[in-house]
Amino acid sequence: MTSVELIVKATRLCNLRCTYCYDWRAGEGNTMSFSTLARLVARTLGHPDHRSAGFDWHGGEPTVLPLAFFKKALHLQERFRQPGQLVRNAIQTNATRITSEWARFFADNHIDVGISIDGPAAVHDRYRVDRAGRPTLARTLEGLRRLRDHGIEPGVGVVVDQAALDVGPAALFDFLIEHDISVAGLNFVMPDALADAIGHGDGRHYVDPGQSARFLIGLYDRWRRHTGPDIHIRELAALVESLHGRKPSPCTLAGRCFGIVYRIEPNGDVRHCDYFGEDPRYRWGNINTDDFSAIRRNAGLHERSKAHAQDRERMRSCDEFSVCNGWCPHVRHTSRQHYAGHREDCCGLRPLITHIRANPPQNAEPAPAVSG
Repeated sequence: MTSVELIVKATRLCNLRCTYCYDWRAGEGNTMSFSTLARLVARTLGHPDHRSAGFDWHGGEPTVLPLAFFKKALHLQERFRQPGQLVRNAIQTNATRITSEWARFFADNHIDVGISIDGPAAVHDRYRVDRAGRPTLARTLEGLRRLRDHGIEPGVGVVVDQAALDVGPAALFDFLIEHDISVAGLNFVMPDALADAIGHGDGRHYVDPGQSARFLIGLYDRWRRHTGPDIHIRELAALVESLHGRKPSPCTLAGRCFGIVYRIEPNGDVRHCDYFGEDPRYRWGNINTDDFSAIRRNAGLHERSKAHAQDRERMRSCDEFSVCNGWCPHVRHTSRQHYAGHREDCCGLRPLITHIRANPPQNAEPAPAVSG
């Protein structure tokens, strides 16, 4: 028995035009049909090995779809869920279209909500603009307020780009404090997996491992000094957990994600996670024609999984390998393509891990030393 995590691109349509984003599409064919949705749910929940299944509804912007789409999805889940099978739903939204009806639906159906906020206006509004080029932070915060009015405390996803680097990690942390945001995760902006060059403002900007480690060190130091209400920052909390020998939750520290995490496109294409774009080496099949047994037998999946294992093997000599488990294969792929400081024997997290080890959180037991 196993678990499966699905990043479902219910639509690629979006009401925003974030300048670092290469994920949205326009025109027909970019919204999942009911027949594809039904096959996805049936083949996911009908598989005898799926003890639990997570449906993470993404876009584009999923709330450009009618609420009826998600009501149908939940109905299908009830229809095909096996006895004792755990089913989780989450949605990632820019929150600019959240109405009381949407918020009530999420609350009534116990749907986890993540919203995208990049920090103070100087950061958020530099990149996250609508189709007319207008800033969106005020609308996003209004959506946050509506969710809270219905008892929902969403997690926040922060994309870190040059503007965030410019203002520094303390400004981001203080923004989280100001808006009572208690759970946040960081996504350092990266180019399309097929990009052969790095540009700015076209979805190909890149925050490399050196920059991301320095930003996280600054954020950790600010978080460590904080004496107010607890703030959970995914990347920092996960490393602290791992340093103390506990299994952290993010897939990026798991050491294995191939065959567990899948991205489902509107047309039913099944690919690996949410980061490898249109790279044909990471397409495993189509849910309209392939069940999960066939998908897991895909030759490309086994080839990429083997390559990932070989990459991790080259990192085992690193003192901090037991903490990071080789980090994320997409981070490694992008570093290899675009980062002059790339090393095959290190994922780039070692400076951050070393810093956390030397400066443990307040009132925390010291992390055990790593041998070898």
